[in-house]
Amino acid sequence: MPQYRLAPQTRAAALDKEADEKFSTGSADGLVGDNYVRITVFLAAVLFLVGIGSTFKLHAVRYALVTFGSIMLILSVVLILRQPGLGA
Repeated sequence: MPQYRLAPQTRAAALDKEADEKFSTGSADGLVGDNYVRITVFLAAVLFLVGIGSTFKLHAVRYALVTFGSIMLILSVVLILRQPGLGA
């Protein structure tokens, strides 16, 4: 009988659709959170490299570490600017 429909079945389908939407939103938010953790690690590495670079007496090593730290800082700033919600 095609005209017969179960009320719990339609409610279950609606709840299933809502659950899928919330799962997608949660997964996307989890990825954004992971990106922020990665950016934080990059920024901590910049601080570490510049800090340890100031202890070397060889200028070439200092400049290399500061240069590498600067590149990582630029990368971190670019990653921060690409995160959602910052332009609002």
